[in-house]
Amino acid sequence: MQSLFEAEVMSFTFSIVIASPETDVQPLGLGGDFDENISRIYELGYDGVELFVEDPYSMPLKEVKEKVSKHGLRVTAIGTGLTYTKFGLSFTSPSPEIREKAVDRIIRYIGLAEELEADVIIGSVKGRFERSYRDGWNNLRSCLERCSREAERAGIHILLEPLNRYESNIVNRLDEGVKLIREIGSGALKLLADTFHMNIEERSIPEAIRKARHHLAYLHFSDSNRQAPGSGHINFKEIVDVLKEIGYDGTISFEILPIPDQFSAARQAINQIKKLV
Repeated sequence: MQSLFEAEVMSFTFSIVIASPETDVQPLGLGGDFDENISRIYELGYDGVELFVEDPYSMPLKEVKEKVSKHGLRVTAIGTGLTYTKFGLSFTSPSPEIREKAVDRIIRYIGLAEELEADVIIGSVKGRFERSYRDGWNNLRSCLERCSREAERAGIHILLEPLNRYESNIVNRLDEGVKLIREIGSGALKLLADTFHMNIEERSIPEAIRKARHHLAYLHFSDSNRQAPGSGHINFKEIVDVLKEIGYDGTISFEILPIPDQFSAARQAINQIKKLV
């Protein structure tokens, strides 16, 4: 018979951001030697990895699948942020040509995600609208509609991530993400909640999560200073408690600065949160 204590324990999937083999940009997570990183992540007790992919056209898919599965890990999601931060492509650009290139690139990411049985994150690629908010919103919605249809075909999710006001001027809070998701109405479009961004934008992180619970499919954990949980002032216990309350049993992925070094940060992150679970 299951004890009351056992019944209350939630089963989260723990993941961390890791650069794919072709990526030479240091992510908020682990960069450098892919083989070593996968091995160390496994040893630290992680269940999966969130791939930080620079080039979806040249990422060595077969190599990634083999090395991840060798350790019994899985790819939880694929990050697409460099589409905007390095290549300047976004869904809110006033240029139809740039928006088209952005969508084409994300569709390529969706193809990778289909092969890896992972989801695709839409965060930075939202961009910043340059004219009116209405135009930016409509352009963003149109691009997301196209990507969501492709995600439906591929059987994966698009994870819409609200970013703080200093990184984007559109969809900064969870309720804004929910509004856009409802307007589009695709079962493939879900919400990603990031504690770093929520700490800046939300009046109450637990209440924002509670209100968005029906659309929530993925979480990014980092502290108020973008370091591993326990390094800043975010109350992760109350966040874990509300996740238990709403019955969330999905992925918690750590998107953190590699301080004091990437492996120490990865160890601190998972150990801090496992103590709360």
